[in-house]
Amino acid sequence: MFKDKFAVPQVSAEEMQEHRDRFSALIAEYPWLIPATVSLEIIPVTVMIHGFWKNRQLKKQLLIEREHTKQRQLGGCHHGHGHGGHCHHGGKPQLLAGPHHGHGHQHHDA
Repeated sequence: MFKDKFAVPQVSAEEMQEHRDRFSALIAEYPWLIPATVSLEIIPVTVMIHGFWKNRQLKKQLLIEREHTKQRQLGGCHHGHGHGGHCHHGGKPQLLAGPHHGHGHQHHDA
């Protein structure tokens, strides 16, 4: 059933040579066809590559946002999200000044 649809027709050597000659004559007469054809092939490939790259970036951003949502639901830290970069642990007050500021992130459960 599929053999009929995908069968490659047998072409004799003379027909193949005739086809090559016509192709060569066409290119000799219209040399601009090669860059025009290549340009038409490059456009969809470029669009596909851009779409693939953008899709990857958006998936990564979605994973990051999901992780941030999980952290917020678990009562984790909210660094750089409008809270001044401070940790809010269960409503406990945090020291704004001290030796730990500026030297990495440390949790102090008093």
